[in-house]
Amino acid sequence: MNLLIESFEGGIYLAYQIVGEQKQLIKDNHQHPMKFLSVNQAHDHFSNQGVASAILIHNSAYDEMCGEHCGHTQPLEIDLKWC
Repeated sequence: MNLLIESFEGGIYLAYQIVGEQKQLIKDNHQHPMKFLSVNQAHDHFSNQGVASAILIHNSAYDEMCGEHCGHTQPLEIDLKWC
């Protein structure tokens, strides 16, 4: 399984399974997005599920908060090296 973990303001992390060129939001048994409070919590959850790769995506709101145009900023991508 290839994962993408996306961080959001408020300390929320959502997980996506990467299938080809598409990302599919991972949901719980009630079809709600599975939310994590840290990267470590996500790691613990997926530790026995055969993760081949995991990438953390972090979008910064810094430019927007400073009044700068935010249309050209690239998100930070980190290989989590879980395997």
